[in-house]
Amino acid sequence: MYNNDAYYDAPYDDQAEHDELAEQVYEHMKPGERFDPTNISNMGEAISQASDGDQEIIRDFIERKEWDKLGAKLFYMTYEYMEKYAEIHLT
Repeated sequence: MYNNDAYYDAPYDDQAEHDELAEQVYEHMKPGERFDPTNISNMGEAISQASDGDQEIIRDFIERKEWDKLGAKLFYMTYEYMEKYAEIHLT
């Protein structure tokens, strides 16, 4: 007789693992933590690793003296960089 039990089993759901990783990343990105995007060292690292496109955008903001846009760009660029970095190190 053929065993078809696997057909009736629920498919593997990795959502719980994904949620747990997201929570760990969030905890490690809080102010004062290892992957804090407001830490000047982390920001410097993210800027030094910026893509050519991001570097061009940064230069444009500086040339046009759009400091608010520059600040937002640097923060979000650092946030995304540290988020990816945290995900890699926490998996």
